[in-house]
Amino acid sequence: MKYFKKLKFNYWYIIPIILCFAFIFNNSLLKDFSWNRLIESSDVGNNSEINQKNSEDNMYLHFLDVGKADCCYIKYKDKNILIDAADKEPTNVVTEYLGRQGVKKLDLVVVSHPHRDHIGQMKDVIEKFEIDKFIAARVPKNITPTSLTYEKMLKALKKKNIKVKYVKSGENFNIGDIKIEILGPVNPHENLNSNSVVMKIKYNNVSFLFTGDAEKVEEEDIINSNADLKATVLKVGHHGSKTSSSYNFLSKVKPKYAVISVGPDKSNLPKEIILKRLDKFCDKIYRTDERGTIILSTDGNDIKMKSEK
Repeated sequence: MKYFKKLKFNYWYIIPIILCFAFIFNNSLLKDFSWNRLIESSDVGNNSEINQKNSEDNMYLHFLDVGKADCCYIKYKDKNILIDAADKEPTNVVTEYLGRQGVKKLDLVVVSHPHRDHIGQMKDVIEKFEIDKFIAARVPKNITPTSLTYEKMLKALKKKNIKVKYVKSGENFNIGDIKIEILGPVNPHENLNSNSVVMKIKYNNVSFLFTGDAEKVEEEDIINSNADLKATVLKVGHHGSKTSSSYNFLSKVKPKYAVISVGPDKSNLPKEIILKRLDKFCDKIYRTDERGTIILSTDGNDIKMKSEK
């Protein structure tokens, strides 16, 4: 009996100690669980959203990892801009990425020129999202594309009654506080690349120059038009091909940063001569084949970079 009472006493005495150890152990598990959730939230497609919510930056440029093709999504406050829409493969990359960013409406869509690696998924974009303004360069009739991809894009535009605004050098407009300057094409040329929409996007003290696949002849046109080419960031023309990014052109742009949208393929892009040329002007060169999707953020003064592989 005495032994029982003693055991009972010790049992109740030990309970608080057991509970204390249980709490410490459980709290450790909770910390591990929270850390694991934090790691999971850094996966591709989520990391940019989290950073955007916590950052003081107002403008984000997402250069999508779409191989040797072009697609850039720009977020500025409640405004959404899309420049080009990748190649046809892999399918649904563009619409799914925009969906993960919470996009419902595109305030501006730009077709730099109607080659497949720039409009491959534009039909899907047109069908899925409300579009306020759609711009492109007028293509000379004798080189108008006859590809199925191009025809599908035009049919999608017609079905949704979206009118194409054809632009040329000298035209300017605003999207919110962002100023957009159309620098090219200046003159029509006998290939689609040199009829690319070349545009500069300015936000406070930073600027971004998009050149599509503009080749040297169009670059010279723009230089001769006395346009202000200087820009903080250059979206490198034609995926780093030798046809673009002439020394004369780069000397006018003088970019601090360069972004090249490229993937592994038989053309072996970007070309070494272009990389060496860019090195003379740029502090940093960012490539999607090395870093994956490249995201630049800015408050209008400074630029930060992160990437999602």
